[in-house]
Amino acid sequence: MSTPARKLARDEAPTKGRRPRARGIQVLAPEAVREKEKVSITLDRALLEELRAEFGGRALSASINELLHAALAQERLGRLVDEMVSEAGPPSPEASERVLSQWFDQS
Repeated sequence: MSTPARKLARDEAPTKGRRPRARGIQVLAPEAVREKEKVSITLDRALLEELRAEFGGRALSASINELLHAALAQERLGRLVDEMVSEAGPPSPEASERVLSQWFDQS
């Protein structure tokens, strides 16, 4: 199995607390939960306000961390799809519709 697909495996979720998911896919590997590094970033005020409203009382660092993991998982998935399309050609319209309906039906 290729590395991007391996990183998206469903059984690689943190063992404690809420399990971050991106459209039904586990997005954090256990090793990602253990090591942290403090950084300073500057974000748009409107974006921060939306994040705080979306995630309620959760720690801002945890919310941003989860979103970044989800964004990276999405990027890896996109690269995997691009690789598959280059090797096997584009999917049929029926296959695309089936995958999209399954993707958006998951909660």
